Amino acid sequence: MKQAYQESPLVTTEPIVDPLESLARLGAQRMLQAALEEEVEAYLQRARYERKGVAQGYRSGYLPERSIILGSGAVPVKVPRVSNEPVGEKFQSKLVKPYQKRSQAVDALFPRLFIEGLATRDFEPALRALLGSEAALSPSTVSRLNQQFKEEYATWQQRSLTESFVYLYADGLYLAAGVGDEKACLLIVIGVDTSGRKHFLALQEGYRESKESWLGVLRDLQRRGLQAPALAIGDGALGFWAALGEVFPLTKQQLCWLHKMRNLLDKLPKKEHGEAVQRLRAIQRASSRGAAEKMGRQLIADWRKPYPAAAANLEEHLTRLLNFYDYPSEHWRHLRTSNIIESPFAAVRLRTDAAKRFRTVKSGVHLIWQLLLKQEKKWLRFCGAEKCASVQLPA
Repeated sequence: MKQAYQESPLVTTEPIVDPLESLARLGAQRMLQAALEEEVEAYLQRARYERKGVAQGYRSGYLPERSIILGSGAVPVKVPRVSNEPVGEKFQSKLVKPYQKRSQAVDALFPRLFIEGLATRDFEPALRALLGSEAALSPSTVSRLNQQFKEEYATWQQRSLTESFVYLYADGLYLAAGVGDEKACLLIVIGVDTSGRKHFLALQEGYRESKESWLGVLRDLQRRGLQAPALAIGDGALGFWAALGEVFPLTKQQLCWLHKMRNLLDKLPKKEHGEAVQRLRAIQRASSRGAAEKMGRQLIADWRKPYPAAAANLEEHLTRLLNFYDYPSEHWRHLRTSNIIESPFAAVRLRTDAAKRFRTVKSGVHLIWQLLLKQEKKWLRFCGAEKCASVQLPA
């Protein structure tokens, strides 16, 4: 009878700094253990069908857990043990040999392990390159591992959202995937609960950042229990704001100041950039909403004649640029920009840029999902986290 293997916690000999390396190491551990299980099953099946009338062998637990060095650390694996083997055919794993500690092939291929398709049907070449041509890789092994990743992602997508979230951050991430030059758009949502903790809430493939795509994301969050947050923060993507107004009409909207400043500078000559940056920063760092609005109105008046496009743009969006002032002052630094979601994106972009182009959009989705899950565990609470509970949610 096949014995169930209980996966050990991922333990390394050194602290893991790179989330991709941590993820790839976990993936390598899973694949290596699955290959070991498949290897012993293949041996026992061969014994059953080719050695009738003689001892066939049976599973007898595992050898003591040992570590195989991958990259800069090590992962725990358990080699299956077989008892009562046919004479002269003692089972010995070709994947993890006695006293083996390290593989140079692993070191060379490790950083690319996940990018090459760990979360797709295409990870068999990576696994064979990792473990060698002798690896006992049946289609069932590859299929089972692929299905495991799909199920984990599907379960995460369907989980209930029982917490109350006061702030919501949304953005889109583009990555090269599939054939052709067009980039796929991934829609990502991060929420801040009443204790000041940040949660990775949603990751879905969308068509650009259209209203229809964002409607799908927000309605799914609502279906899973998300109540209207007090404030949503994002860039100037019109699709998100249109969808938010339809699903959560009482949620206030806060435009990211960094995105808006870049947008306004594009409408000004370079000689005006220095002064414009100073005045715009003064507005977002004013002591109150009233003071900020007064400075904003003055800047609009000064730009009206020489730079009408910049003046009109600032005037149109000024209210939504200042909504963060309606919340605890300890939170202002977090609310006036979308840095909370942009910072994790920066680490993700380093990895996706290295991949050049994913074979499928799904492989990119799974990679970014796993990377953000890893990062979520390290996210710090809001400054003034204790004030989050006092933020009034829409009725």
